[in-house]
Amino acid sequence: MIVEEGSARIYVEHVNERGPGKIQGVFYNREMVFNRDSSIFVLSNLRVRNAADALGATGVRGIRIIKEVGIDVTINDVDSRAVELIRKNLLLNRVNARVTNRNANSLLAEERFDYVDIDPFGSPVPFLDIALQSARYLGVSATDTATLSGRNGRIVRRYLAKIDGNECLHEIGIRVLLGYMARMAARFDLGIKPILSFWRKHAYRVYVKIIRGSSAAKKTLNDVKITEIGGPLWIGELHDFDFLRAATVPEIPSKLEFEKMLSLWKNEKFFLCYEIPKLCSSLKIPQPPLSCIITSLRDMGYEAYRTHFSQQGIKTNANMNALRDVLLSI
Repeated sequence: MIVEEGSARIYVEHVNERGPGKIQGVFYNREMVFNRDSSIFVLSNLRVRNAADALGATGVRGIRIIKEVGIDVTINDVDSRAVELIRKNLLLNRVNARVTNRNANSLLAEERFDYVDIDPFGSPVPFLDIALQSARYLGVSATDTATLSGRNGRIVRRYLAKIDGNECLHEIGIRVLLGYMARMAARFDLGIKPILSFWRKHAYRVYVKIIRGSSAAKKTLNDVKITEIGGPLWIGELHDFDFLRAATVPEIPSKLEFEKMLSLWKNEKFFLCYEIPKLCSSLKIPQPPLSCIITSLRDMGYEAYRTHFSQQGIKTNANMNALRDVLLSI
């Protein structure tokens, strides 16, 4: 079977339509098109010479990077069946790439790349130590969203964190992941700077710049704190706003949706979003339209924006008391 994604045509053995699922072996996940589109977006707006798709599977991400960004790519997978499929797909697309059949950590321990992509089935934890040291820029997916957002006890042993609360779960999950990456990076005198961080259905995705040196490591750790809802959490910015404002969206399958999301990301300032339905429920009042809440907050001199983390959430620099007053006054 051949599927088309962006400029790539890919032979696939199995197609998974909804999330990571339970398919064994090499499979193509249609739900991750937006995720792969984000790689094309980020790399199209960065200056990089080469990339490593460390967990290549069908090779679709690496092949799209070659064709749509125009840089050299190493596509790797530990599964020999995946490597065979990757080579077949390179021929189908008439492009060249270096293909390796290795444990990803082994490859990344021996070589450095401008960009490294880690897109595992589950948690990225087993690959982060080595990937952080190998890359100038790092893209990471995590599909263990329930763990990262604190909805099961694995968060303690896997990410060395603990969460006590159920507000803004997906933003918390992203901040747990970034906080973990920051702490792991600091052990090697490395710092991280988030470029783009987002939640999309069953996965979290973060892109970070790796900054070398002990001063960068110390600065990064200043953005990792224990908060009233737990932690350690990344309390710094989730995005590089200068990058997002200057970036252009290339021709990708999800361009229209991506542009809509970009308009939200550009304003996702401030630590944690407010879940308006929960606040209204606690105040025992009907929920006003988000647009009215945002307008009222801005009229009072606050900043207020919608967020991609929740359809009924907002981000604002207003404190809880000010927000409650607004909700009660509408």
